[in-house]
Amino acid sequence: MFRTPGISILAILCALVLSACGSSMQKTATEQVSEKTSSSRADIMQMDTQFLYLASQDALKEGDHQLAIELLSALVEKDATAITPRIQLAALLLQSGRQADAEQHVTDLLVEPALSAEQFEQLKLTQIKMLVAKNKMDLALTELDGFLKTRPAHLAAREIQARIFANQDRLDEALTAMDAAIAAEELPEFRLLQAQLLLKNNDLMAARVSLRRMLKLEPASDTAAIMLSGIALKENKADQAEDILRQFLANYPEAVRISHVLGQLLLEQNRIAEAILIYRDAEVASGGGNPDILRSLGMLYFRHQDFGKAEETFSKLVELVPTDQSRFYYATSLEALLKTQKAREIYAAIDINGPMGRDAQIRLAGIDFGDGKLNQAEARLLHIVKEQPENMEAFMMLTGIWLAQKQFKKVISKTLPLLANNKLHPQILFNRAVAYEHLKQYEGVEAMLTRVITKFPKHSEALNFLGYTYAIQGINLNKAESLIKRALQKKPGDGYYLDSLAWVYFRMGNYAKALETQKMALQSISDDAVMFEHYGDILWKNGEFDPARKAWQKAIDLDSENHNDLKNKIADGPGLNQ
Repeated sequence: MFRTPGISILAILCALVLSACGSSMQKTATEQVSEKTSSSRADIMQMDTQFLYLASQDALKEGDHQLAIELLSALVEKDATAITPRIQLAALLLQSGRQADAEQHVTDLLVEPALSAEQFEQLKLTQIKMLVAKNKMDLALTELDGFLKTRPAHLAAREIQARIFANQDRLDEALTAMDAAIAAEELPEFRLLQAQLLLKNNDLMAARVSLRRMLKLEPASDTAAIMLSGIALKENKADQAEDILRQFLANYPEAVRISHVLGQLLLEQNRIAEAILIYRDAEVASGGGNPDILRSLGMLYFRHQDFGKAEETFSKLVELVPTDQSRFYYATSLEALLKTQKAREIYAAIDINGPMGRDAQIRLAGIDFGDGKLNQAEARLLHIVKEQPENMEAFMMLTGIWLAQKQFKKVISKTLPLLANNKLHPQILFNRAVAYEHLKQYEGVEAMLTRVITKFPKHSEALNFLGYTYAIQGINLNKAESLIKRALQKKPGDGYYLDSLAWVYFRMGNYAKALETQKMALQSISDDAVMFEHYGDILWKNGEFDPARKAWQKAIDLDSENHNDLKNKIADGPGLNQ
């Protein structure tokens, strides 16, 4: 008969030491098995059951599950009454995917009279889980019925039963079973299961009652509070959802999950400053040692454009969790504060092959771009797109570099393969449109911007750009007016958009309205050469010749690219084509 080693292990080990040669005295039982047998089953079968058990436990500690299975299999073959090893063997076989072998051991063990009540429950539930895994749901439910007759408040069994019923959409039966469990013993876990089933049945009122009852039984249950707030949100009662979370936090300020949920709720309402306060309180409650809180707080500061606080928070995060991800967040806050050299050093130290490596290289390319190191920036980004041909962020920055280098044909050719990608970033399409515009290929401009607007109807830059493109050509002027007005709805009073609209009116021949609109544009932006050239053209058509010449001279002073044309206008007025 096998007995689980207790204090007698010392005597066994002493016997092993006395019978072994001196060179093996420091070796584990597993090492001795490996040396003596070379995995020979015949040799293993000659070993004592106690030794086999010790060796199997050593194998488990070392992560060698296959050897542990061999040793335990030999042990139970030598001693069929060895219950603890057999339970371990069944678990290992199941874990190794050998379900049939595991099932046989479980079935044999269940009729073993020496089983304790706890062991019987554990094995019975394992057997039921095996039935579920084999999709024998009816048989699993039958076994559960028999099991629950004598153990009606068994939590694990009730969970399995509820899941089976719920997955089969037998919610009434599942709820009846939960009522029986609660009648036997009202556990908070049962109330939670009941609430989940009621929510699946869309019975919000009854689910709320269950969750409130759960909070009576377990006042510190953040899960119940989160679910109650979720019910309030489903009922479009955001204020009530917020109150539930705030009240819970008042009693349990260290409840991190509640802080996260409340913070997210406030963010969805664009109440960033209040969300920051929630996370500040959570940081204090956690003693400043919770990485998730610090990370969320730092991101909120960044979103709120409080980059100084973001830097301070991410600096703490790096001290607490010195990972590449933490360093990346810290560097982004430094970059926002224009501390680019320090940010560069941190980005450069991030493992290029790690999960944040490409992001860091893209940020480094951005710094290079800002420093005028366009070739260096391009080299970094080309390395990324070579490994990730559809990295949108890298391509977006590459197109910006090529535009700055006036490589317009390159923008178009290099991004052509991306057009079939459904996840193509709109900025890449927009940059392609800019390239087409410089090449005076207006059909390409229209195609790219139409694609952006189709997917993003409120993309104000694309709306304005397409409207202005029509105005330049003197076509689709009514559509151009509509597009630019849609852009102005998104950004009221934008000077550039007003300039585009004024040029539409100019092309329509409505010179008075063009002049009124252009004056509004110049109130917003007073240092743009193109806008002053437009202003001069519009003034001229309104008969204001001297002010027109002054406007054209202002455009020259602002370093207009049309210097010679403007000189001619000042001397002789606009050409006949205007």
